[in-house]
Amino acid sequence: MPTEIGGFNETQAAALFAPQANFMLGCQFASLVLDTFLGGILVMQVHQYFAYQKNDKLWTRCVVGWTFLMNILVTCYYWSYISYLFVTYFGEWLPWLEVQWLAKMPTFDVLCVSVVQSFFAYRAFLLTRRNWFVLVIAESLILAAFGAAIALTVVFGSQPSLLGADKSGPTLITWTATTTAADVLIAVCILYGLLKSKSGWAHTDRLVTRLIRLTFEAQLPPTFLSIAYVVEWVIQPSSLLGAVFQALQCKAYTVGLMFSLNARISMTSDAKTLTGAPPQVFGMSQRQTTNHLEVAVETETYINYDQPSDKKTGSLSDFDDVHRPLPYDSTARLTSPDPTHIA
Repeated sequence: MPTEIGGFNETQAAALFAPQANFMLGCQFASLVLDTFLGGILVMQVHQYFAYQKNDKLWTRCVVGWTFLMNILVTCYYWSYISYLFVTYFGEWLPWLEVQWLAKMPTFDVLCVSVVQSFFAYRAFLLTRRNWFVLVIAESLILAAFGAAIALTVVFGSQPSLLGADKSGPTLITWTATTTAADVLIAVCILYGLLKSKSGWAHTDRLVTRLIRLTFEAQLPPTFLSIAYVVEWVIQPSSLLGAVFQALQCKAYTVGLMFSLNARISMTSDAKTLTGAPPQVFGMSQRQTTNHLEVAVETETYINYDQPSDKKTGSLSDFDDVHRPLPYDSTARLTSPDPTHIA
């Protein structure tokens, strides 16, 4: 451990950070707690994915495996950093000026986030009927964000102390701006493709509406985090509050990815349930359906009053000499409808 960092010794570092000790400690512990909490959620999501979707496409399983491993690495990295501050150098303020730990975090984030964004970019490509223009623009923004994150690691890591964070402003803004632009483009294209998929059939439209809601739930949280990170940095570049947003970013993207993948399980189950449902007329989305088919049958009852007669007839069906043809004197009345339910 050096005796000075960026021209500050332990006494000067204590005088600099002691007035805001509660805020700084709160930011670091919040980053660790939130990252670990989301890591637990992610473990359950990944377990559910591999338990129920073993036959998914190989490249999709590779995406899940890579992002999961990167998130585990990020969580272990945060635990090591907190141990470095509060165990190895407990009670000292000089380590808080170091940038070597914080500078590597953008690289870890982009190695995970870029893969998740590429996955959703491919979905947008398919939903827009294989529009290559959309895919090229989205991937260009993702690559720009990837390069900006690597540049941020280099620029911020070359600063003598945390107080030089304002020197990395252009690279940080480029990173977050291109990340946000890619998210917005992908979300808009997915929503456009889903809206164009509406056919007027109740079951299809209900599924499309659910997919639209799923898109918002999966992609808006990380987008808002990127915007909040930029706003926080513009207000105070050297604040550790940005570490909280950065800690959540990697997990937010991966949790959203797993949420959208695992949602296919319930959607497939609903589709199988609807297979045996009664047919529905096009455009009758709001019509109430029943569990059985109703058929109304009207019956007419004829009542005959017979009077015997002694006249002989030439009918071939007569076998005796005495014939009693029955003159037809009938009275018909219409009974009330008797509905018969066929299950």
